[in-house]
Parts: sequence; structure tokens; C-alpha cells
Amino acid sequence: MRARETTRGSEAAWLVEARHTRWTEEIAQAVFRAQEAEGSTLWAFCQRHGLSYARVRFWQQRRGHAEPQLSFVPVSVSADAAPNESGSGGLELEVSGVRVHVREGASQELIARVVRALKEGEAC
Repeated sequence: MRARETTRGSEAAWLVEARHTRWTEEIAQAVFRAQEAEGSTLWAFCQRHGLSYARVRFWQQRRGHAEPQLSFVPVSVSADAAPNESGSGGLELEVSGVRVHVREGASQELIARVVRALKEGEAC
């Protein structure tokens, strides 16, 4: 498959090729370009496009670009912390020196995009 984004019917060529039984390096590269352009998590991307998460992770590891592992960080709680005016919950994150208040109900995808943008120094 050449690096192209033409469509067959309503699906992108990379997606048609990715649904084949055997992948090539070119197909894997096209899948990763599409996933990066979409900006969603690998799991969400696979679910949205009907791709096998295990296959995509295999190729990701083969390429040496595994998703970063999540880890716990220290948390501090202060007695003077008061709930916001609406009384709803939320949390506060600090990423790369920037503090972000996340209100209850924010989508996981949006939070992931904001954190990724802050880590990479890019705009959402």
C-alpha cells in the first residue's frame, strides 16, 4: 500500500487495508498516522475503527513506540479546600507545571488530549 488517503466507498484506504489478515510495515505506518492525527487513545481508536487492539499494540511495540505507562503521583489534600459554587466534584491536575481544573463530567478523551498537549507543548 502506498502512503495515500484515498477512499474506497466511504472508508479510508488505510482502514480497508488494515482489515486484511496480514499487515505490512506500510499498513502499520498508515494506521499509526491516522491514530496520531485523530488524537484519541489507542484503545478508543481501535474500537472506533473495528481494529484489533492486540494487533495494533503488537505493531506499536515492534516499532518501539509503546504507549507510556501510567503511574501514580503524590497527592496533597488541604483542609481549606472548598467545593466549587455548584457543589459538584472534580479534580485538579498539574502537568508540566500547568495546573488544570477538571470538572465532573469531563470526557476521558478530552482530558487525555489536554494532558498530551501539555506534555508535548502543543495546542489541543
